[in-house]
Amino acid sequence: MSSGARQITQIAKETTVGTTPSPFARTTFEFTENGLDATVTKEDSNSITSGRIARSSMITGAEYAGELKCEAKYSVLVQDLMAAAAFNNWSSNVLTFGGTLRQTFSVLRGFEDVNDYHVFRGCHVNTFGIDIPEVGLITMTFGLMALGRTNFSSAPAGTITAADNNPKMSNVSVGDILIDGVSQAGISCLTAFTFNWDNTMQLQRCLGGGIDARAILEMLATGTGSFTAAWSRNTSDMYEKQFTNKTISLKVPITDTDGNKYEIFIPKAEITAPLPSGGNSDLLNASFEYKVVEVAPTITRTPAAVPAP
Repeated sequence: MSSGARQITQIAKETTVGTTPSPFARTTFEFTENGLDATVTKEDSNSITSGRIARSSMITGAEYAGELKCEAKYSVLVQDLMAAAAFNNWSSNVLTFGGTLRQTFSVLRGFEDVNDYHVFRGCHVNTFGIDIPEVGLITMTFGLMALGRTNFSSAPAGTITAADNNPKMSNVSVGDILIDGVSQAGISCLTAFTFNWDNTMQLQRCLGGGIDARAILEMLATGTGSFTAAWSRNTSDMYEKQFTNKTISLKVPITDTDGNKYEIFIPKAEITAPLPSGGNSDLLNASFEYKVVEVAPTITRTPAAVPAP
C-alpha cells in the first residue's frame, strides 16, 4: 500500500542520449501529476489448434511516455524542460521554439513508502503546454517520450538537490496583454489563454534492438492554442480577420511576486472563432483558436532585479 503524498519525481539532464548519469545526481521536481509509464504492444496469435482457446500473444515492443504537470514558476529545472521542448538553448534569456538541439533527461518516478523506483532514460520533451485560467494557478504540462525504463527496489546512488521554493504564478500574475502590439486594456478583455507546442515525435524501431525503440525523432513542429475574449467592437474586428486569413501577434507577460518574469511572444498566428452565444444574463465571450505560422514563437525570461546592498 502506498500513499500519494510519498510520490517523488527527480530529474537529471543527460550528456549522452539515453544514458543515465553515473552517479545519478538529480534534482527533485515539484509536480502535480506524473503520468510517465511503460506499456507493451502485443500481437495476438492466429494459430489454430485442436481446441477453441486462443494461443498466447507475443510482445512486439514497448513504449515509455506520459505527461508531467506542474504549477508554473520561475525555475531552472522548468526552464531546462522548456528548452528541451523548444530544441534550443536559452540565448540572452530568450528561448526560440523549433530548433534542432536535442536535450534529454533521466527521470526517476518513485514511491518512497514501498521502496519502488522507476528510472526512465532518454526522456525527450515531445509536447509543452501553458494554461492560464480565468481564475487559478497557471499550469505547465510536459509530454515526455523515453527510450527505456529500469526498476529499482532502493533509490539509486547520487546527490539529490531539493526542489526550489520559488513562488507560483496565477491569473493575477498576467500583465498587459498585447495583440498586434496594442494593449487590450480598455478595448478588450482576455479571460483565458493557452499555448501548446508539439514536436510530433516518432519512435524509430530497429531489428536486433529488443523491445525498446532505438531512437526518438522529431517531425514537423506545430504551435497551437486558444484564448477567450470578452465580446467588443475590437473583438469583432479580430473575428473578421479569419475571413481574409490575416494573422495576429500575441504577447503575454507573466510575473511572479518576486518580480521574475516570463513573456510569451507569438509573432504570427492564424485564428478561427465563432460569434458569441449566450442568454440575457450572460457575459458574452468568443473562444479563439490560433495556429502558429511562418515565424517561431519565443519565451523571454527576466530574473528579478537584485536589490542594491
